[in-house]
Amino acid sequence: MAKFMKAFFVLLTLFFASVASAEYTLGTGDFVRVIVYGDAELTRDLRISESGVLSFPLIGEVKVGGATTLEAEERIASLLKKGGFIANPQVSVSVLEFLSKTVSLLGGVNKPGRYSIIRPTDIADILAEAGGLTVEASEIVTVIRGSVRKQYNLNEIIERNNLNDNDLRLYGGEAIYINTRDVTVSGQVQRPGKYGIQGGNQRISDFVALAGGPIENAGEVLLFTTQRSGTQVTEEINIDELFRNPSSTVNKQLAPSDVVYVPKAPQVYVYGEVQRPGMYKIDKNMTVMQAIAKSGGLTIRGTQRSVKLHRKTESNQIVKTSPNLTDFLKDEDVLYIEESLL
Repeated sequence: MAKFMKAFFVLLTLFFASVASAEYTLGTGDFVRVIVYGDAELTRDLRISESGVLSFPLIGEVKVGGATTLEAEERIASLLKKGGFIANPQVSVSVLEFLSKTVSLLGGVNKPGRYSIIRPTDIADILAEAGGLTVEASEIVTVIRGSVRKQYNLNEIIERNNLNDNDLRLYGGEAIYINTRDVTVSGQVQRPGKYGIQGGNQRISDFVALAGGPIENAGEVLLFTTQRSGTQVTEEINIDELFRNPSSTVNKQLAPSDVVYVPKAPQVYVYGEVQRPGMYKIDKNMTVMQAIAKSGGLTIRGTQRSVKLHRKTESNQIVKTSPNLTDFLKDEDVLYIEESLL
C-alpha cells in the first residue's frame, strides 16, 4: 500500500508539472523529461538540440522545437505507435530546465535575475515573480526588445492604460530595467537628496518642490545637468520662470541620473556703521544704497561719504574704492561704512 501511495504522489507531481508547462513552447537548450508510461526503460532526460530535435530511443530524431509540451507528447506517441513499438503509448513531456526563453530583470526589484517564460506572461507577472519593487525603485520601467528600447509607467502597466498586449506580453529575450531613485536635487534647498520619478513627479519644478523649495540664500537660477544624450550637458534655468509657467519648455521632464542644483545667491557683506551688519543676498541689479537699506541703514556715525567698497579682482587682489550709491554690487563684495569724524 505504501509503495502504491508513493507511486501515486509521484504521478500526481508529474501531472501538475505537465499542466503548468502545457502551454510552454519548447526551444533550443530546454532540458526535458520524457516518460512513456508502462515502459520505464524509455524514460529519458534530454536536451533539445540547436536544430530543435530530441534523439529518442526506437524512433530516432523528433522535431519538438516550436511545439508545446502537449504537441511534443502527441508527436512522440504517434511515432511510437506508427513504428509498431507500443500499441497505445501514453507519453508525458515535462520541462526540467527552461533555457530557451528567459527574461533578464535588473534594477530596483527585490530579486533581480533571469526568469524563465513557462506560460503566457506579461511585465506585471514577471515583476510579481521577482518579489515586486524595492523602496528605492521609481515607476519608470524600461523594456529592451532587441534594438528597440521603450519606457513605460508602472501604473499604466498595472492598469493596462494606453497599452496593448504587444506592449505588455513577454516572449523571451527581453531585458527589463526598473529605474531607481537617482534624480538628485542639491544645493540651496530645504531637503537636498535623491528623489524618485514617481506618479506626477516628472518635471524639474516637481523635484524642487519635493526638496522643500529654495531656501533664503538660493540664487535666481538653477543648474540642470543631464547625460541622456551620452554627453553631459548643463543648462541654467530661471527658478521664478519655472514656477510661474510650469508648462513651459524649460520645465523639462527628468530622467534617471539627472541632477538639479540650486546654487547660492551672490552675497555682499556689509559692516561698520550700519544698524545690522552681516551677509546679505544680492538681488537682481542690487545697488550699494539698497544693500545699506537691507542692513538697517546707517548709524548716526555713518555717512554716505564714508562708504567704501572692497572688491576682488580676477587676479584675486582686493581693490578699495569709494562707490556711488547707485553702483551695482557683485558677488563677494564687501561694503564698509567708516565712522565719520564730522
